[in-house]
Amino acid sequence: MLFDHNLACREPLLQALEQMSRDRLLDDLGVGKGSIRNILAHLVNTERYWISVLDESEPEYIEPASLNDVQSIRTIWSKIHEKTRDFIANLNDVKLHHVKSVSWGNQTVSFTVAKALLHMINHETHHRGLLAGLMRLEGIEPPDFNML
Repeated sequence: MLFDHNLACREPLLQALEQMSRDRLLDDLGVGKGSIRNILAHLVNTERYWISVLDESEPEYIEPASLNDVQSIRTIWSKIHEKTRDFIANLNDVKLHHVKSVSWGNQTVSFTVAKALLHMINHETHHRGLLAGLMRLEGIEPPDFNML
């Protein structure tokens, strides 16, 4: 349900961002990853990274500079979400409770598949809120992202 909600918010978000000039989309706004384009690329890369950890596939990093407009972001995010949907469709209780680990520097972090998926959902929600605030600063009314 939460993945469906995040997905349902993406197209309205991208449509609202299409009101912004390409230059403004790429401008460093001094928050998070800098530009709105970079924040969106970060969301794309984070989803791809976590699904690759969970399904043990090779991660594919998307260079933010390769995403020059909202349509290029929409296209790549849609492809990555197909893999996410396929992964989620094959989950069951046993798989959700399976423990995975990643190494970050000198630290190993262990978590269940379910916790990693919740982390992904929460991460996107956090950045969506940041993007909504940035849109307001640009005079663009963000979509209603509420679940209800």
